[in-house]
Amino acid sequence: MASELRKAKKWLHGADHICILSHVSPDGDAVGSVLGLTWALRAGGKRVTPALADDVPSTFTFLPGCSEVANAVPEDVDLLIALDTADVERLGSLGQDLPQPIDINIDHHVSNSHFANINLVADDMAATSEYLVDLLEPFGLALDKQVANCLLTGLLTDSLGFRTNSTGISTLGTAQKLLRYGAQLHEIYDRTLHRRSFESMKLWAQALGTARCESGIAWTHVTLEGKAKIGYNASGDADVISQLTAIEDADVAVVLVERPDAEVKISWRAVSGVDVSEIAQFFGGGGHRAAAGASIYGVTLEQAEQDVLYRTRLALNQYLQGCSVP
Repeated sequence: MASELRKAKKWLHGADHICILSHVSPDGDAVGSVLGLTWALRAGGKRVTPALADDVPSTFTFLPGCSEVANAVPEDVDLLIALDTADVERLGSLGQDLPQPIDINIDHHVSNSHFANINLVADDMAATSEYLVDLLEPFGLALDKQVANCLLTGLLTDSLGFRTNSTGISTLGTAQKLLRYGAQLHEIYDRTLHRRSFESMKLWAQALGTARCESGIAWTHVTLEGKAKIGYNASGDADVISQLTAIEDADVAVVLVERPDAEVKISWRAVSGVDVSEIAQFFGGGGHRAAAGASIYGVTLEQAEQDVLYRTRLALNQYLQGCSVP
């Protein structure tokens, strides 16, 4: 790892134009990591382009630099960095026809495929943003208020307000460090984990109104027609999944989101110890033991729901019997 860190530092400081990428349907860790590292590198005198295939969700547009996020990789980049991304496919359209292979891959997903020339993966971290805080000094980069606010956003949201089982003593120590550098915990918490748009609340009402809970699995779906009816224009599910995890009898929560072009996006959350990343991998996705996602293409929402629930029931039953998923 020490040699990889030295090599990454050399490449970072030797590059003229760096592009930082992250996954489709970006969450707080994706946006916070990309912008945090962007500002740290710019403070070090580097030319940096942050890029995402999908727009930055409105929840995170308070972060500095959101308006500068590109939706394509510039042709003149000489260093590509992927953050919080388990494999190249998760980059969406940005991962297609890249001008060169990914140079540095920094992530915390246990399902990471180590797809880059340099792979820095810490699956014991609560967030990629947490890992970046540890990497700044070895990279020869500084932490300031702007960087701290971005990285605390990633850490706070991916740990669900320090509630995931990946949250440990070091996680809280990292948060304390970011606070010392000026990160505004109260503001970030309010903007990302508390406040919601009126349209998001209507989506919650719609999705929770059709939710079901049977045999330890709570699930619901979000349709394109339903989103259009209430004027919800974002691509995600407004974090409906977190509401399902509050159901007392649920061991696993699942949300299926219908997207254009016969795509269905699935999110899993494990309330018990079942490893939902294994279920996601079966459908070509990945993630963590307690939180994972995947996309299925060329199927109807009804067919996707049937297939996903079958596999999820199988995994949950085998977990409860003390077995691993085959």
